[in-house]
Amino acid sequence: MRGEQELPVNSCDRCSAPAVYRRRYSGESLCKRHFCESIEKKVRKELRRFLSWDSFVGLAVSGGKDSAVMAYIMAKIGRQFPSMRLAGLIVDEGIEGYRDKSVVVAERLLNGLGIPYEVFRYDAEFGTRVDRIVHLSGHTNQSCTYCGVLRRRAIDILAERLATEMVLTAHNVDDIAQTILMNLFQGNVKHLTSQIVLPDSVKREKPLRGLLEKEVVMYAVLNEIEFYSNPCPYTRFALRNDIRNFLTSMEEKHSGITYSILRTAEKIEKSELRVTGRCHRCGRPASAELCKACEILEYGRELLLRSQVQAPGGADPWSRRR
Repeated sequence: MRGEQELPVNSCDRCSAPAVYRRRYSGESLCKRHFCESIEKKVRKELRRFLSWDSFVGLAVSGGKDSAVMAYIMAKIGRQFPSMRLAGLIVDEGIEGYRDKSVVVAERLLNGLGIPYEVFRYDAEFGTRVDRIVHLSGHTNQSCTYCGVLRRRAIDILAERLATEMVLTAHNVDDIAQTILMNLFQGNVKHLTSQIVLPDSVKREKPLRGLLEKEVVMYAVLNEIEFYSNPCPYTRFALRNDIRNFLTSMEEKHSGITYSILRTAEKIEKSELRVTGRCHRCGRPASAELCKACEILEYGRELLLRSQVQAPGGADPWSRRR
């Protein structure tokens, strides 16, 4: 356009190619190749802490950007280490118009990468779904609790069925920093100062814990990785959403603060808190008579029975709404 000057293109600090990304916390400008290599290097460095290259690894894949990038990088590594086996673990929590669409993306991604997978559906396995529990309880602000607790149980069940040695989840450093702040704001000292150990539970690790969320997005875009980008409809009710917005704003103003939160939490000396009790219903480790997953499922059943008594003919009012 007339009067506008062409802006100079910055060069990559590692070569002469045009830069596609400026890493503010380190001051680096990187081209596509060197940016992608730096991301993969961080993931490999994290993996070397806990992964043997002949392991059978479960990948918790939702179809979102983080799990899509994790699956893509793990498939790339898997081609270099043929003795390593991968399996996708997909969970359908029963959130209409959201999870059903992201599961399709997750399946298409894993099929394209040549990674076998199994899908766990709340409706078939638990006899309920998140939409139903939230609708009947009316507690939209508790939706992430209902969903998250049962999702963790679902991933454990899938991992046990497939006999994977560990499960990789795609939490990035933003996710972890948000959890730290949530525990702080809610006064959850136990989770800040203790390492909770569940005997007989599947080992979990986070290979993307050194990556910023925006860098995960950039890597996905540059490598043309398909992912489902629409947010969960319950996100707006969650405390995490407010903390996410706060942290994003702070990172924009004070580059590197997200990593600082993570490093601070890591410096806190943590005692080991071993759960010794067992759930009376499912037999899994629990600190109370019922584990949290069984407690939520029992709550969901009570809500459904109550609604059937109140509804004409005893029918499930939620199924009629569908």
